Amino acid sequence: MRALCVVEHGDAPSTRLRLRDCLDHYKRLGVEVTVLTTRRSSMASQLKIIKQARHHDVVLLFKTLGFKPVELILLRRANPRIIFDFDDALMFREQKHRQPLDGKNFRKFLRTIKYCSASVAGNDFLACFARACVRRTVVLPTSIDLAKYHLKQQSDGLGLTIGWLGLSDGLPYLRHIQPALKRLTQLFPGLRLKVISDKPLQLEGVAVENEPWRLETEQAHLSSFDIGIMPLWDSLWTRGKCGYKILQYMGVGTAVVASDVGANSEIITSGENGYLARTEDDWVEAIRSLIENAEQRKTFGLRGRQLVERHYSLEVFAQNYVELLREVADNASASFGYTS
Repeated sequence: MRALCVVEHGDAPSTRLRLRDCLDHYKRLGVEVTVLTTRRSSMASQLKIIKQARHHDVVLLFKTLGFKPVELILLRRANPRIIFDFDDALMFREQKHRQPLDGKNFRKFLRTIKYCSASVAGNDFLACFARACVRRTVVLPTSIDLAKYHLKQQSDGLGLTIGWLGLSDGLPYLRHIQPALKRLTQLFPGLRLKVISDKPLQLEGVAVENEPWRLETEQAHLSSFDIGIMPLWDSLWTRGKCGYKILQYMGVGTAVVASDVGANSEIITSGENGYLARTEDDWVEAIRSLIENAEQRKTFGLRGRQLVERHYSLEVFAQNYVELLREVADNASASFGYTS
């Protein structure tokens, strides 16, 4: 089976995690993948994609909202077996930076997905919007390659290294919990916040250790965290996040504290394999408990790793994805969506 995968220009982490890291798995499962990059303002690149679509069994659009209406019509005529894949609340992108909604991105989302036969969403919140337009919608959370994640050696004593890993557009979420981190620093003077990102962070009253993100050092940094955190505020944008940081922390056996928002609460059972926090006091109490209790950190870390092995491994993700690809390809004459 041949699959044409369309990605937007740039090197988005989700493209690597939801596509490029899966290519070897797909090949072993009998799927030949062609990856093409589209530029929103380039008619030439869109026409190239439309032409190539005729020669593939399935077309996958990865978070691609740049096709104009006429281009979508031509693409569907070339190949009606189109799948839309997304792991962010693209339709509410304005809220990423707390801007008011104007509906522009939502209209682009609707315009695109109504021409698709199926969709793949990163969590249940996103799937609700896809199902309103496409009957065949499956939830496949962004998963991790367990072959690259090894259980770390747990440390005894106080766990004073709190870690966060991600792109710099997520740094405002750390600033959001600065009051809690400052209180913890007063309780534990040796505490440090280790931030792995493409830009440095400074927080008043908090000792921050900044390290540049590199793929080759990612695992070592993850293993150096005593506690991994994923703070968020609650918005339409953050409810679309898929908790990938949490899975990374769990993958190496690091105990986790995260905001009780969106998919975070689907991954973490608070008090069993991590802690969920809503208020400043929640954050202080959860992190304090883990700092002081090495056995609890170890228990949460092991339970998190077991959860990832059962439900969030890249191998399982790829197998489920290929099943959907074959289903869509085998229904060549059928329309899964609400529109023709």
